[in-house]
Amino acid sequence: MNLEHEIVQDLYPLYVENDLSPSVKTAVDEHLKDCEACQKFYETGEKTIQLTDMEKPFVSKSLDEKIILKMKLNRLRLLSVVLAGILFSIILTDYINEREQLFMATDGYYDVLEQMDIVIEAVKNKEQMGFESYEMGRFIEYNNALKENMNVIEDYSRNSTEFKLILNTQKLNEMLKVMKIRYNQGRWSETDEAAFQALKKDIQSHRQDFREAYEKTHHGYSSYLYTLDVKEIDKFYENVNSLSYSYTRFHKLPDQIKPLKESELKNRIADALDINKGEIELVKESPINNLYVYHFENKNGFGGEIDAITGQITHYNGDTGPLSDGPIMKEGKAEEKARYYLEKIYGKDIKLEIISLGFNYHSFSDDSRYKVYSFKAIPKVEGYTFFTPLETETFLHVNARNGKLESFYHNRHIPSFDKLDQVDLTASFNNNGDKQAVVIYSALSGNFELVYMKPDLEHFEEGKFISAKTGLEEKVYLDDL
Repeated sequence: MNLEHEIVQDLYPLYVENDLSPSVKTAVDEHLKDCEACQKFYETGEKTIQLTDMEKPFVSKSLDEKIILKMKLNRLRLLSVVLAGILFSIILTDYINEREQLFMATDGYYDVLEQMDIVIEAVKNKEQMGFESYEMGRFIEYNNALKENMNVIEDYSRNSTEFKLILNTQKLNEMLKVMKIRYNQGRWSETDEAAFQALKKDIQSHRQDFREAYEKTHHGYSSYLYTLDVKEIDKFYENVNSLSYSYTRFHKLPDQIKPLKESELKNRIADALDINKGEIELVKESPINNLYVYHFENKNGFGGEIDAITGQITHYNGDTGPLSDGPIMKEGKAEEKARYYLEKIYGKDIKLEIISLGFNYHSFSDDSRYKVYSFKAIPKVEGYTFFTPLETETFLHVNARNGKLESFYHNRHIPSFDKLDQVDLTASFNNNGDKQAVVIYSALSGNFELVYMKPDLEHFEEGKFISAKTGLEEKVYLDDL
């Protein structure tokens, strides 16, 4: 019978009193023969089992490493939680600050929309306008503040809109000035009134729609969760940009101008520039930069831009082949080529005076073999010169060796020359002083007009053009500069 240490020691009192059965006593004696610890206990009565005699638990080295690794991971988790909390606090603080900046922007934006009503009404007041530039400045300020403080959802929505909440304030200012002049001159028409009412309606409707945003951003803690309806807001920018464009450029309403189809544009490009129609690729430009303008290219990557309203090619860069040291053609021959290209682009009915500008005018290259004849084309109307400000004319460059069209630039201040032959040359008002008679494209009528002006170029601003027909102030049209 094998007994454990604890049993032998527990039997000690019975052993001493001789109360054990013979078999158990024999088992204890057998154990005491081999166990020094129990012998000592039986001799002294003290329990002194040595640790060395006990079995030591085995702990593997890999288990130690796992425990240490687990402790490190717990510390990393704790650190991650702390850092995540700090990061969340920073993000939340930034978000709250941005939202509060947005709330302030909605205040100013909502107020300036109300002031815009006053700006528009000033068109029909006898007093001179002047504060419209200030209000336009405020509009731009608060508009920018709205865009700068949008959240991720709003910013994504804005980037997917057509006009991206950008208002062409230059054209809108020009529209208001033209309206003011026409109203004061007694030239107010149905088109003016319709444009005036449309602009008022757009402003008032936008302010009414924006009122929800104004109220939602002043509604306590729930305001921080409110998201602007950016696509709905962008409709206002689309309406006003389209209206100011059509009114200032053509003196028409947006629904009175119709862009040409892409197939029609390709036909015009192919006919004017001798490009295979099937090779032409059209890409609509962003309306923010160029409303109704398409970029075109041929298969070799050469091309330009075309206006979808007028069908006018506004510029072109062509492929004239590799540079060479071949002979230079005579200037007269190059001028014939230039006239050929102009007739292809504008048609033979447009009378153009072609003026030679020599070699490489406003066109440069580091290669000495680069030679182009440069020309500018000035329309003529029964002997009258056509005037545009800042020396902006129609230019073209012809390769001096092979006669191919290297580049062409249409005068950007003139939509097209199509109606140039319809100018009313009646001069009921006599010329005074040193003024000369010229033809301009008028911002007041959206057409060509015969006017008197001082000959030096610094006098193209307001009040410097007088209608030869009425004697009233005229205003030259200026594209965005």
